[in-house]
Amino acid sequence: MNILNTYNEFDTNNFDLNVDHYGAEICDKNYSFGPTVRDNYVLHFIVDGKGSFKIDGTTTELKTGDMFILPKGKVTFYQADSKHPWTYLWVGFSGSKAENILSKTQLLDHYFCHSTLESKVLDQIVKLTQFRDQKLDDVTELQLIAELYKLLAFLMEELPSKSMSDSNILIQNYIKQTKKIIHTQYSKTLKVSQIAKKLNLNRSYLYKIFKEETGYSIKDYLGQIRMEKSADLLINTTFHISEVANAVGFPDALAFSKAFKKHFGQSPSNYRKALKK
Repeated sequence: MNILNTYNEFDTNNFDLNVDHYGAEICDKNYSFGPTVRDNYVLHFIVDGKGSFKIDGTTTELKTGDMFILPKGKVTFYQADSKHPWTYLWVGFSGSKAENILSKTQLLDHYFCHSTLESKVLDQIVKLTQFRDQKLDDVTELQLIAELYKLLAFLMEELPSKSMSDSNILIQNYIKQTKKIIHTQYSKTLKVSQIAKKLNLNRSYLYKIFKEETGYSIKDYLGQIRMEKSADLLINTTFHISEVANAVGFPDALAFSKAFKKHFGQSPSNYRKALKK
């Protein structure tokens, strides 16, 4: 086996998505890897040759242009062909968003997909491997993560999950956008009707799908976020109670204190004293 290039970054402060390693391999005949279990996801793109990939007791023959993924927590085995062994590029990644993003592609259905060398995914993996000559610092790490997001976006575009209908995808997008508005604008006066208007939706329809998908009403979800943010401010800042109230969307400090006590069982000032002790 001839390793063309590799990269590994074990120490990272990013928890949403991390580029763990990447590289390229020209495999010898019958070269194999596994059985093994990964603690991250490793995407492989075959740029030449062929081989076999085994997961969940099923072996699949793959060739030039195909891709396969080693999923987190599953036993996998793969082997290069005896006559025309494969060459592939790979990128390993992890993070709290990884599985959710991959679930929106076909890759987690069978853990492989038939693609072509004209794939945008291949072009993006090639871009990632070009970082091998750059100094590994905070700037490079952010650039790598940006390229990983592009790679996953191309995967979602090229190989959208067949298990999700168009209507489900649309609903999930509405929920995501609603949460984004709440998380970025909770400090303002925010009403369900305002959010619905931003998304060009009927207020009752938005309320219904949000409740069904999250288990929370939009008002309750907004209240939960405000309480979490206010608790953080009480612990980690010296802001006055009225300043904390204003920072989380309560222009009235008394109304904030009542809501806080209802949620946490004690007043903001007592909560701060108790936690600091």
